Amino acid sequence: MISIRGGSGLGDSLYLQAIARHLVLRGERVEACSDWPDVFRPLGEGVRIAPFRRAAVQLVAHYSMRRHVAGTDQFTDCCVQAGLAGVELRLDWRVGDRALVDALLADGRPVVLVQMPREPMARGDGYAMELLPDCGRLQQAIDRLRGRALLVQVGKGEPLFRLDGIDVDLANRTSVAGLLDLASVAAGFVGFCSFMAPLAESFSAPALFLWSRRGLESRVELIRRLTPAKVLHRPATSRAVIDDCSDADLTRAVDALADAIRGRRAA
Repeated sequence: MISIRGGSGLGDSLYLQAIARHLVLRGERVEACSDWPDVFRPLGEGVRIAPFRRAAVQLVAHYSMRRHVAGTDQFTDCCVQAGLAGVELRLDWRVGDRALVDALLADGRPVVLVQMPREPMARGDGYAMELLPDCGRLQQAIDRLRGRALLVQVGKGEPLFRLDGIDVDLANRTSVAGLLDLASVAAGFVGFCSFMAPLAESFSAPALFLWSRRGLESRVELIRRLTPAKVLHRPATSRAVIDDCSDADLTRAVDALADAIRGRRAA
């Protein structure tokens, strides 16, 4: 049995799940060290879940040692660090709460998950607050999408900004499994630098991320290195705009997301 770990966050476990999936598909038995067991549910008996730990693991699938490496993204860095190639960032999720999902789909509009503005990294000490974009620009994106999709707010923690125009507010109201149910049927995502990136990309869904200029110019090297190019793995589906972009650029980005959502539904 191969013991593997990534980082301790939800996004880290989404990356780790894809790597565990790759190992299971090639016939390995895997112990995944994660505090997010629901993420690994699709892998069934192929994976044993253990509480997150840093010691006594055979494969470390984490990007932290390669933050300084140009030309790769975080998920690729996880795979390189684990010594693996050809790994697909994918989550084969089956809906558990059919009633919740069906109630949203009955609206008829495409479901777009919107991340609740909260403290980035959820450390509780404000360390990564520079990663939170200007929430007024996030509101502009919501205003532009309003009526074109069923906007469902998700996330956990203390909201730092109250978004207007949300159709269904499920922030702090779902389990991790419930969040994955919603993500599996979502036509698109809107968020910022957080678990929302690996979540959207695990389902190959169109996504728009607002990036913070303050973060990109932070004096803290770790935060400054969290650029769209380093975080986003699927440039074909994941788009980023900086929060100091022009109104015209933001409008184009939101419209491109809406077009991608329509194209995905048609397909």
